Amino acid sequence: MGNKLHRVLVFLLTVVFLSACSENKPDSDSKKTSDNKTETVADQQESEKEEDGEPAIEELLADLPKPTETVTELVHAEAGEFSGKGYDDLTPEEQKEAVERLRELPKLGENPSEQEIELYWRKSLSLFHEDYANPAEALGILEVEAFGSPDIEDERFQFKDHLNVEILLDASGSMANQIDGRTMMDIAKESIKEFAESLPEGANIALRVYGHEGTGSDQDKELSCKSNELVYEMSAYQAEALGKSLNEFQPAGWTPLAKAIDEAKKDLSSYKSDTNTNIIYLVSDGVETCDGDPVAEAQSLADSDIKPIVNVIGFDLNAEGQNQLKEVAQAAKGIYSNARNQDQLNQELARAREIAEKWTQWQKDAVNNASSQRYDQLLSDIPRFGIDWNEANRYEKSNIREPLRVLRDEGHISREAFQLLSDKTSERYSNVLNMNKQIREDLRSLANKNFESVKEEINKKYSENTN
Repeated sequence: MGNKLHRVLVFLLTVVFLSACSENKPDSDSKKTSDNKTETVADQQESEKEEDGEPAIEELLADLPKPTETVTELVHAEAGEFSGKGYDDLTPEEQKEAVERLRELPKLGENPSEQEIELYWRKSLSLFHEDYANPAEALGILEVEAFGSPDIEDERFQFKDHLNVEILLDASGSMANQIDGRTMMDIAKESIKEFAESLPEGANIALRVYGHEGTGSDQDKELSCKSNELVYEMSAYQAEALGKSLNEFQPAGWTPLAKAIDEAKKDLSSYKSDTNTNIIYLVSDGVETCDGDPVAEAQSLADSDIKPIVNVIGFDLNAEGQNQLKEVAQAAKGIYSNARNQDQLNQELARAREIAEKWTQWQKDAVNNASSQRYDQLLSDIPRFGIDWNEANRYEKSNIREPLRVLRDEGHISREAFQLLSDKTSERYSNVLNMNKQIREDLRSLANKNFESVKEEINKKYSENTN
């Protein structure tokens, strides 16, 4: 009886124990069920994210231009929105905007994929791609520097009885912006005064300003767009008179660029190209804002019987301004240069001074000294072209890194990702340096041919449709 009772008690205890185990066991199964539920929610969230219209990396890449890798690709690429100056020279608002454009991209962790790095690289390059000069533009500068050479067929660069220089100066409100603590207008005025003082006796100079009345407000647009004034008429340099003319205006309103070009053509209409060398310098820090067509006016200027040598100087311009003024220069059969400070502005104006000096020599019957330059001497050293390329290359390298460094410091991209992108900028920098060397070798290799042959071959090699 005792044994039977004992067996019954053991059985009951076993049942209770198994029941307890059974009640505890579902915790593990419940966890699995919960995990599955979590995974399902995550999948659902990812699906909802895709449905919200957030593009995949492949789609983001497809919307960005491929990185430029050849000379032809570099010189024909569109300049980036924040190109043309160093990152530190951008306004705080521009710096913030550049960083924000990159912050819109997905975050990068410690092990970014090649596609993720490529996405940031393409975006960065599209924002800061510099405006690299075409080797054909170097030949345009060379043509000016070789003024008077018998090898040049273009009659604009042949000696004439009279030399006339007209400067078109942008006096719109943005010329009040500062470079190194001075307004761009004050810098331009000082450079023009120094240039005028350097002209030899017998050369004439004129100064036209535009956009110098009214304000930049919409209500003053009509007034400002009509402001186009020849403040110093074509004549020999007179210090007091020019100084007074320069003091008569300050940066004010809009930018009637097209009208200024048209008026310049009228100013020079009595100075026909058969007996006059006419030079026009157009200095602007912005695009046309008065609904005119400066490219069409530049074309009309080139087709006129004054046949001027046109030098377009973009003064501390953004990408949009650079693109438009390059089109203006091309339509005028002239050359475009970008000056970022007073030294560079003075260098651009110096080209006309060099022409004037050769013209003076020619006037004194020293024609052999003025025109005996051989193209092999000039082509053996294209300093300005190389300097411009190297400067653009340095800006691009630094500008790409700075906003990425901001994103790294705030944790939007990892240190590993930043380093990979930084390495890509260094690699590109070295490649562009090598391209610059190759171009200069190409120019030197053509030194034994006459100028027209050089121009034709360089244009053919670096045209947009050539690989």
